[in-house]
Amino acid sequence: MKQGPKLLGIDPGSRVVGFALIGATKQKPRSPRDWAVLDIGVIRTTAGLSMPARLGEIHTAVFDLLEEMDPQYVAIERAFHGVNAATAIKLGEARGAILSAFARRNLPIHEITPAEVKRVIAGNGAASKEQVYRALQAIMGFDRGRLPLDASDALAIACAASLTLQPVVSPAIVKSENRAKPACDPVC
Repeated sequence: MKQGPKLLGIDPGSRVVGFALIGATKQKPRSPRDWAVLDIGVIRTTAGLSMPARLGEIHTAVFDLLEEMDPQYVAIERAFHGVNAATAIKLGEARGAILSAFARRNLPIHEITPAEVKRVIAGNGAASKEQVYRALQAIMGFDRGRLPLDASDALAIACAASLTLQPVVSPAIVKSENRAKPACDPVC
């Protein structure tokens, strides 16, 4: 039987980024049960680095994941309005580093809010992380083990996005015929 598409879910962060790669077990998946966890984990930035250096690490690590895993779709948690403006700015910068890695691979991007993820996976837009994790256990038989919650959050993002497989944002395709080629590989 031919395997269906792969989807990479990302839970963005400025220090820890969760990721989960799921693969469809059917050619035309219709529910999260039609997907299997292929890989899951976290990217940790090096302690003590400046924010620009951490963003560079995040961009490079996500781009390397995309090269290795070769997903057809990517999903990322949309930024939410937090109480702390400095934290929201750092999260936005991390999302920018991740989104630019997605754009370099010209992948369809699905952005989803934390409340949407919770509503789709746990049935309640205000569900706790533990309730979302228990729902993932029930839906996919997923056992987080010792993985951080960032990893199971990424899986929830991927599962919620898998229900549509319709990208919310499609990156623009830049034609390079009309512009000079850079001397080195640009980091967006």
